[in-house]
Amino acid sequence: MPQDMRTWIDQLEKAGLLARISKPVDPRTQMGALLWQARDRGLLFENLPGYPGWRCLGQAPGDVALAPAAFGTERDQMIPEFVRRTEKLGKTRLVETGPVQQKVLLGDDVDITKMPIHQAGIRDGGPFIGTGCGVITKDLDSGNINIGTYRVMVQDKNHVSVKMNMGKHGRLSFERARDAGKPLPIAITLGQGPAVFLAAQMPLPPDVNEFEFAGYLQGAPVPVARGAFTGLPIPANAEIVLEGELPPMKDADMPKEGPFGEWPGYFTEENVGETPVMTVKRVYYRNNPILLGAPPLKPPASYLPMPLGAATLWEQLEKAGIPEVKGVWGFVYGGQPGPFTVVSIKQRYAGHAKQALLVAAGARAGAYGGKFVVVVDDDIDITNPGEVIWAIATRCYVRGGIDIIKDVWASVCEPAMPPEERSPRGYTSDRVLIDACRPYKWMDQFPAVNAFEKEFKDKIESKFKL
Repeated sequence: MPQDMRTWIDQLEKAGLLARISKPVDPRTQMGALLWQARDRGLLFENLPGYPGWRCLGQAPGDVALAPAAFGTERDQMIPEFVRRTEKLGKTRLVETGPVQQKVLLGDDVDITKMPIHQAGIRDGGPFIGTGCGVITKDLDSGNINIGTYRVMVQDKNHVSVKMNMGKHGRLSFERARDAGKPLPIAITLGQGPAVFLAAQMPLPPDVNEFEFAGYLQGAPVPVARGAFTGLPIPANAEIVLEGELPPMKDADMPKEGPFGEWPGYFTEENVGETPVMTVKRVYYRNNPILLGAPPLKPPASYLPMPLGAATLWEQLEKAGIPEVKGVWGFVYGGQPGPFTVVSIKQRYAGHAKQALLVAAGARAGAYGGKFVVVVDDDIDITNPGEVIWAIATRCYVRGGIDIIKDVWASVCEPAMPPEERSPRGYTSDRVLIDACRPYKWMDQFPAVNAFEKEFKDKIESKFKL
């Protein structure tokens, strides 16, 4: 797996998944529209008028065709492979310095408005430098390092707002630091290898270091250097890193942030008093740096190759004692499984399906951004929406198969939430639990499926070379 962006770009190009854009492109008025058209390939913008020496890579993570090369597995095995890899962690490798520190801006020289920051959505409230980013924080109480992908909006030359929503690990660390009257050290990487970016997306437990998880994904330790201002680990081979702090500001002092086009396919509203602001003290960057742009697009387009949170939810289901989990998938997803999550099980006892539904709706990886949770038998291809809908339509006995759970932790990106229920203190919404399994108590009497077994069909297809 490529360990920095430049190797990643080379790999994309060799696979025929990269388009180089040599014509002049304005990041504020043209780049966003071009990113919308990319869909099945990454775009490398090499001619950005007014920004000599800068380049931008857009939408590269979203191409699922890169999965076999990156992970050594096919698409339908990506989530199981991620689950296997979460069971072991790699290590970070501390180095004295790295390519990211080839150039350093300090004090009055810090001016992030001189970077080619794109505006992806026509209704975005301003330029967002953080879409394909990793926000690095250290909890002042536990010492745990966390990397999250939060949207980062430019406020002025040395201030950016960091939209860490209530309940997220970065936000919890900020709240604890604020309670103690202390600033929270923070660093933001703006161009990194795919493993670090993917790890930052996943809803991992708070005691899991995303750098170590990324090291395991790429099969080699992530080299990190210490930020001179914060002491935080920063990817030594990143393209650009901002370093600074989040002052312990009150809600009333937090500025306007948004609107922004989010992963469910809708714009979130502008907010005031919700988003803390980072004071940027240092900027590190490589020679001829490459900014990573990965704005969310309307589904089914995605800036991610798969619902990464499904792997974490699978692991959390098993840790909660749910046996025989055979798969987890999500539709309309970001870093979470998303508002339509499907769990596959091999039923072993009465109530097994309902137990899986309850845990999936309440587990950290399944709660945030969730809405509909479906459990199906293990003969259903959960990556195929047609099969999932067929299971719901034919195996769910509505009177006993559908439940509603009220007031679960919700995403601020939920578009259907009534205005009167939106709050700077966080959102909750209901969950629909759908049991689309054959009823366990009379499973042996349930009608047989009108189809040959998959193994037999595959054998015949291979024999006749269809």
